[in-house]
Amino acid sequence: MALRYSFILIILALVFGVSLASRSQYVNKYKNRYFICAVLVNIGILISEIGTGIGVDYNLRNLHIIMYIINYSLAPLLPYCIVLMNRKSFTRPEKIAMIPALLVVFVAVTSQYTGWLFYIDEANRYSRGPLYMASLAVSMIYFVMLTLTSFREYRDADYSEKAYLLAIFSVELMGIFLQVFVPDVKSMWTTTGICLLLYYTFVLELSNKYDILTGARNRRAFDSHKTILMHEKKYGIVVFDINGLKPVNDNLGHEQGDKLIMGIADVLIASFFDVGKVYRIGGDEFCVICDDKGEEQIKDALSNVEQNISKANRNRKDQLTLSVSYGWEIHSVSDTRNYKEVFNAADGKMYEMKQEYYKSKGEYR
Repeated sequence: MALRYSFILIILALVFGVSLASRSQYVNKYKNRYFICAVLVNIGILISEIGTGIGVDYNLRNLHIIMYIINYSLAPLLPYCIVLMNRKSFTRPEKIAMIPALLVVFVAVTSQYTGWLFYIDEANRYSRGPLYMASLAVSMIYFVMLTLTSFREYRDADYSEKAYLLAIFSVELMGIFLQVFVPDVKSMWTTTGICLLLYYTFVLELSNKYDILTGARNRRAFDSHKTILMHEKKYGIVVFDINGLKPVNDNLGHEQGDKLIMGIADVLIASFFDVGKVYRIGGDEFCVICDDKGEEQIKDALSNVEQNISKANRNRKDQLTLSVSYGWEIHSVSDTRNYKEVFNAADGKMYEMKQEYYKSKGEYR
């Protein structure tokens, strides 16, 4: 009975989490959407855990069976929904990744007849089936995917932030393994619920540093980094401006303009991985700060930008064409210029490239 009350408390906390996410304007809409999906699935699992207990206590065999079908069906969907929190759209890879979860749902629904996952005998006794570990393996695969996609999403996060993220996943894994090896201890889904709320709290905290639309660091984080550069001896500044955003907004709408901005952000983040931190400092402006990096490293990253833009444009299926103008400048150890002068030099070079772009299009500004 005490266990059921603890489940109810976790459910109430998760309901509060749904309310928080539905009102939040600070987290990417995809993260909010799939967080709410994950919470609702988690609530369904916890209710099924309560239902199985009631089915045993009151000898309600049919209820016992139904609750286990729900439990096993939802189990792999929960980590899958959390994985989707780190994606920006529901495209073909995400659809393919859903197949194992759907197979588990099918096996769960038919399990009372096949005994593959579980079986409730005439005496209302539960027993695990031969595919129990396979079902658990699917959930574990999704949890591994979740860990990898989370660290990829926040790969330029500070070490303390990564340590917090690792701690959340470690607690979740301990809860899973405890229930697997000590079945009487119902720790898996209560731990998952708590960690889900902690994960969303982590996302909310990072939203103060990251741009909601693009996932790049925001202006607030940029201004904070600038103060550090006042005392740095060696760094590089790269300024980017998106080409052709206004015509896209005017002719195709701001939703398509947002897609163009997100496409450029993805390219910059991928191209400057391990070289610099990408900041969105304006509507169509980005700046990359490369701490303690030299000319060759920045040139290589810019070459990656050109290649990744070409690749993205070849693979696009819409009317959008990614294009940027950029300029860069390095502050050396012996340089007497301050940060503002270095930034203005990079910005001036970007403007020159922008003018060349307009001339090539027959436009003059």
